[in-house]
Amino acid sequence: MAYNLEFNWYPGHIAKAERQLREKISQVDLIIELRDSRIPLSSAHADLLEWAKQKPVITVFTKADLADPNKMPKGIVINSKDKSGFKNLFIEIEKLAKPILEKYQSKGVVNRATKLMIVGYPNIGKSSLINAIAGNKKAKVEDRPGVTRSQQWIDLKSKFPLKLLDTPGIIPSKLYSTEQALKLAMSNAIPEAAYDVTSVARAAIDLIESLYPGAIQAYYRSPKSELEAIALSRNWLLEGQPDLHKAAVKFIEDFRDAKIGKISLD
Repeated sequence: MAYNLEFNWYPGHIAKAERQLREKISQVDLIIELRDSRIPLSSAHADLLEWAKQKPVITVFTKADLADPNKMPKGIVINSKDKSGFKNLFIEIEKLAKPILEKYQSKGVVNRATKLMIVGYPNIGKSSLINAIAGNKKAKVEDRPGVTRSQQWIDLKSKFPLKLLDTPGIIPSKLYSTEQALKLAMSNAIPEAAYDVTSVARAAIDLIESLYPGAIQAYYRSPKSELEAIALSRNWLLEGQPDLHKAAVKFIEDFRDAKIGKISLD
């Protein structure tokens, strides 16, 4: 990256959530990891498989309706406009829960619920997924990172007794690369208070231009894929000069809403 990007977000509740997550993994039988379809690699938590040890992990890709359909990751994909992804997830959960239930029954433990944990970065769609598979609204949903602040057990309707542990969004104590942090910021996994919006927008414009040449110019009808050109194309001015902060905020919002196009950054 040509920009000196800095990301400073590891608040106390995130540190507590990661510590509790590591403690709770020993108490569950099955883990559901959520990743963003637009950044399926960057939204993976590198330590999760190590923490899970031998426990099964189901990877689910959210926000598929915002991602490039030609770069869709393989696996269980969740689309807010298509409920088949939720059905496929539940089929996989029950498939993996059955032998776990049978194991406990063979030991004389009857009606012991299979315990699941759902994990992922902030604002990746955990609460929406929980509400969909729980059959009613159990989790608080807001379009900003860090809404879920505590853990809660939720009963799931199934032919097998299932309990799901919702957990707050987690990020590692140290992000793996500046490029990963940039992609997480663009997908709204990191709050704006943790970075300079203008710097992130400039770096993201260069990244998107390298992946989707001309897409930014086409949407904004600007002569160049640059923040100044975007501001001028929309007449976003401040004291007669391009309002770069406003242009940066709007550009990031337009990316998140897929107005520029269905774009995947990984």
